[in-house]
Amino acid sequence: MQSVSTIAVYLALIFGISLLGGAAPLVRTWSRENLTLLVSTGAGVLLGAAFVHMVPLTAEGLGRAAGFPILAGFLAIFILEQFFLVDPCEEVGCEMHNFGFAAFLGITFHSLIDGVAVGSSLVVPSLAPPVLLAIILHKIPAAFSLCSILLLAGYSRSRALLHICGFSTATPIGAILSFLFLRGLSEEVICIAIGVSAGSFLAIATSNLLPQIHRQGVRRGRSLAFLLVGIAVAVGPGLVLDR
Repeated sequence: MQSVSTIAVYLALIFGISLLGGAAPLVRTWSRENLTLLVSTGAGVLLGAAFVHMVPLTAEGLGRAAGFPILAGFLAIFILEQFFLVDPCEEVGCEMHNFGFAAFLGITFHSLIDGVAVGSSLVVPSLAPPVLLAIILHKIPAAFSLCSILLLAGYSRSRALLHICGFSTATPIGAILSFLFLRGLSEEVICIAIGVSAGSFLAIATSNLLPQIHRQGVRRGRSLAFLLVGIAVAVGPGLVLDR
């Protein structure tokens, strides 16, 4: 289990990176290709963290039953986005999804769910670095798109920044709550939580991020290269810690 100081550093990093990603549209205009490559890297990190770190840990603790929480996490994200949440639209420059406050509620609730992945990883020290990287690289384009939507909805820069601050606190709050709930429970329950988180990572990568890469028309070689870089970034810390 991580120390209090380490947990504080992780949560501060998530908050700070989310805030910076959300503030980026207030500072300058970013090219569609650069943002798409960032999304591609984030998708790679999510896939690497899920397949290489989280799924094996779940299988180690649950055996043949490991598929159930992973599938549950995948379906939970799909059902939430399909029926309950407003799609925050990761697509850069989208003028059709001008949802304003509804988009803020949807993507912030999504970030609160991400906190479960962080909270469960904090109980298993070797899992924390790749999950932290996955969350951070996913939060940058999510925060960027949210701020862009708020500006398109007519929000002032100060009001948009205030909403980005609220969004940036969602994952740390979810992480603290899930960590406090999980730390006294059995290894089996922790593995279930990790499996659900892995499923949610896979859903976010395959249904939210990767489709956007195809839509943007960025050169396939470059997008694939950044996807592989993201996978390497997720896999690397775990391999070092396993030695």
